[in-house]
Amino acid sequence: MLRIVIGGLKKDVIERSAKAAGGDKVQVTVTSDFDAAKKIKAGDADYYLGACNSGGGAALSVCIGILGYSNCSTVAKNGKKPNPAEIEKLVSEGKIAFGMSVEGIEEAVPLIVNSLLKKNNLA
Repeated sequence: MLRIVIGGLKKDVIERSAKAAGGDKVQVTVTSDFDAAKKIKAGDADYYLGACNSGGGAALSVCIGILGYSNCSTVAKNGKKPNPAEIEKLVSEGKIAFGMSVEGIEEAVPLIVNSLLKKNNLA
C-alpha cells in the first residue's frame, strides 16, 4: 500500500482524485505541507502531493526545504497540462514529492498515482 500525504490548496480535490485512482492500494492523509514533509522524512509516508496556484511555488517549497530539491518536482504548472511521459520519468527517477497547479489536479493526480502504483508493483 502506498502512503500518500497531501498538502497545499484544494486538498479535498487531491484526496478525492488520489483515492479514485488508487482505490484500496493507497492510504491518503490530508495534512499541512510541513507535517506531510516531516512524515515522509520520518518514514511514516511514502509520497507527497500538493497544489498551489502556480504549481511550483508553495506547492513544493516546504518539501524542497525538508526533503531536498532532488526529491521534488512540479508536474503541472499554471496554464499547462501534465505530461504523462514526464511524470513516468520523474517517478522512475525516484521523486517523492509532486507539485501541481490547482487547475491541473484532476488530470495530474491520477497520472502520478498510477505511475507510483506501477513503480511499486501494485498496479
